[in-house]
Amino acid sequence: MAEETGNKSAADFGIGVPQKNELYELKGANNYDWGMKDRLSRVFNPKSGKTVMLAFDHGYIMGPTSGLERIDLTLRPLLEHADCLMCTRGVLRSLVPPTLNKPISLRTSAGSTVLTELNEECLGVEIEDAIRLNASMMAVMCAVGNKRFEGLTVRNLCKSIEMGNRYGIPTLGVNAVVRN
Repeated sequence: MAEETGNKSAADFGIGVPQKNELYELKGANNYDWGMKDRLSRVFNPKSGKTVMLAFDHGYIMGPTSGLERIDLTLRPLLEHADCLMCTRGVLRSLVPPTLNKPISLRTSAGSTVLTELNEECLGVEIEDAIRLNASMMAVMCAVGNKRFEGLTVRNLCKSIEMGNRYGIPTLGVNAVVRN
């Protein structure tokens, strides 16, 4: 025993010293699992609760967009200035160097383009791929107010939240507010 060998400090269990427990103060997140809070603290500054997210996840919707043919030239210089990057897995794999160490909001929903009626979305990325790509969160489009696709996109959002909760990965609802 430590006290028998004269090591009195080993017998000091800190009685009377309050335990230091730093709560994660992101609004509404105090009761999340540790993994969820850890990922959210990568995306949102723990002191301010804010983030600057660079979203370049709309390439599949718009098709070839003028000025974005070479995202390596147009977007790469901006990456270091953002707190978080929202992108598709293809752009992540081809543009974002793993040494950048930025949290990724991975676009996991996909669907129709501007060539047809927008908002017919599905979940196009499995949770295992989000885990494999080390996503800090998943981003799912939700068409609020769209009479035809609001229910479908809300179901996608709920399914993503359910899957993410199993693995401690938060889901970001990317809301497109539509008036019909």
